Amino acid sequence: MDKLITSVEDKSAGVGPGMAFATELLKYDPELIVGLIPCAKWDTTIQQWQKDLSEDTLYGSCLKRAYAASPMGEIKGILFFQGESDAFNPQADPSRTHFPNQWADKFITLVKDFRQDLGKPELPVVFAQIGTTTFKKKLSNWETVKAQQETVQLPATEMITTDDLALQDQVHFTTESYLIIGKRFARKFWKLTQR
Repeated sequence: MDKLITSVEDKSAGVGPGMAFATELLKYDPELIVGLIPCAKWDTTIQQWQKDLSEDTLYGSCLKRAYAASPMGEIKGILFFQGESDAFNPQADPSRTHFPNQWADKFITLVKDFRQDLGKPELPVVFAQIGTTTFKKKLSNWETVKAQQETVQLPATEMITTDDLALQDQVHFTTESYLIIGKRFARKFWKLTQR
């Protein structure tokens, strides 16, 4: 059985792209068995995802879940969707340190760390670029984070875009948009695994 790591951990989360990803992936190969390992947390910065093996951290918790799922199948990839919190104006959110100008470097480090800790140096990774926002004053680094995401260059890594999709509030997508995001994740993931 194949297992895939996705970024979804938040207990208060609603609809996400995970099921649409799995359903779309099965269109390419109906014989696949797709497992999703939820790991994401709403309202996090890229710094909060940096390597720390404590189970109380995002990285450590995600790694623990991946290890726990490994006996049921092989870890085949990572889906990642993050960046909105890094776009905050530092004065609007002084409780956290934001790194909008270093997002790409921190993401590259994160991917390399996951690949090393999972023992899979070419593990496919598909990440989503943040879309649009109607909250530009509070999210003054939005375009900076988007530009950083466009610069990511890693083997076996692809980015999907989301700025053409409808929002339900200032940053979160509608249910229909999340379903489209899941399908886009699947198409890029399938392309990566067929090389």
